[in-house]
Amino acid sequence: MRFVTSSELKPGMVLARDILSSNSSFFLKKGTELNDKYIKFMQGRGYLGAYIKDIESDDIELEEPISEETRELAMEAVETMDIERVITAAEQMVAEICQSDILNMDMVDLRSYDDYTYHHSVNVAVYSVAVGKSMGLTEGQLVQLCEAGLCHDLGKQMIPLEILNKPGRLTDEELQEVRKHAKFSHDLLFDNDSISEDVRQAVLSHHENENGTGYPRGLAGERITPMARIIHAVDVYDALISNRPYKEPYSPVDAMEYLLGGKNILFNEEVVDVMNKVIPTYPSATEVVLNTGDRALVVRQTNDPARPIVKLMESKLYINLSHEEHKDVYIIASGLQDAGLSREVEMLNDARVAVMEKSAKIMLVDDSLITLQQTSTALESENYDIIALQSGQAAINYVRSKGAPDLIVMDIEMPNINGIAAVSKIRQMGHPNLPIIFLTAKGDKETVMKCIMMHAKDYIVKPVRPAYLRGRIARALNESIDR
Repeated sequence: MRFVTSSELKPGMVLARDILSSNSSFFLKKGTELNDKYIKFMQGRGYLGAYIKDIESDDIELEEPISEETRELAMEAVETMDIERVITAAEQMVAEICQSDILNMDMVDLRSYDDYTYHHSVNVAVYSVAVGKSMGLTEGQLVQLCEAGLCHDLGKQMIPLEILNKPGRLTDEELQEVRKHAKFSHDLLFDNDSISEDVRQAVLSHHENENGTGYPRGLAGERITPMARIIHAVDVYDALISNRPYKEPYSPVDAMEYLLGGKNILFNEEVVDVMNKVIPTYPSATEVVLNTGDRALVVRQTNDPARPIVKLMESKLYINLSHEEHKDVYIIASGLQDAGLSREVEMLNDARVAVMEKSAKIMLVDDSLITLQQTSTALESENYDIIALQSGQAAINYVRSKGAPDLIVMDIEMPNINGIAAVSKIRQMGHPNLPIIFLTAKGDKETVMKCIMMHAKDYIVKPVRPAYLRGRIARALNESIDR
């Protein structure tokens, strides 16, 4: 089998896996031959794609982390908010994952816009258990972690769909309404003696950031429970790779780059490092392009999630990219790449980013020419008007003579006038609400407090990963929410 995105599906292709919606309103069985009607329906409902059967990929089989029956049980339990069935599903999921020899969570989910919450909750639970298992949690702890993953977004069912799926910018009132979902989810579990306090706290805190900028309580570091840290990171990852009415999906490689860039700022470092080992960068049954120019299919995973075994589509030769003899061969593109689609995507399960009507003017300020060039290069794929300056004074002079940009990315440690002082001066010039992202080589509490006091939208620790920088800029430019 191989995975084909919805835009590439053709009449006559044969399904290699079932496609089932949460309430069985749409069901296509394995072996079904696709026609125009089915394809248009899937494209209209936001299905990412489908696994199809063909001669080129007849030797590729996916090892499911959990059975289809268990997945359906979990989805139904989440949809009906049946907590006792959630507990039963969690126990089954953990038992199946613990009994499996699968090293990687190798899956591309088949879900529609309408099924997002239910599929997403199950995926978060599966990823969380895989991460927790790799981190040495006991089976009992894994069951609780799985319960928290399944329940973390139950409160979204109390938010109107027209807000959750709104394609445009949210109002302040809508933003605050969506942010209530973590508390709603917690409250739905509060009086249930079958759910532990650890699970409830993980559900309540799954949007808390390592640097204290999350919600609902602004917890930081060790004050965030271990389970909440795991769910937070995998929640964001699954949200990023998802297709939603208001955003295009990130590719798995870009989503993981985003998480790696946010270590010790948004996400716990150990959790992200473990995720990078257990979640394949290039899922099996997907098409990739090698630096040799060859097109290939990912056949199965190795101990290095970024270097799988692939089959060249033209010669049919197999290459294990993790072997020393192939160290100079690597993947440069995937069939799951966003291929130039808008980077203005939701960020934190799923921060909404409105589609911008005009090109944003971004000012980059850094005394290091190398860093300035790297930052500019990271934004080349975006439709931004870039202003690159090498000092805080130059930024002040520009704003004074030409007006403020839409956002400033400002280095803190600069000679003569540092970034904090430069921003303070710009604020005094009549731009109190100008979005600012600080770049810094320091991630200490004192630096964070300085950024907060300047009402910065964000701060990023250098060196910065391109996908993370693009994501944080997109989030700062738009009225975004952590859902």
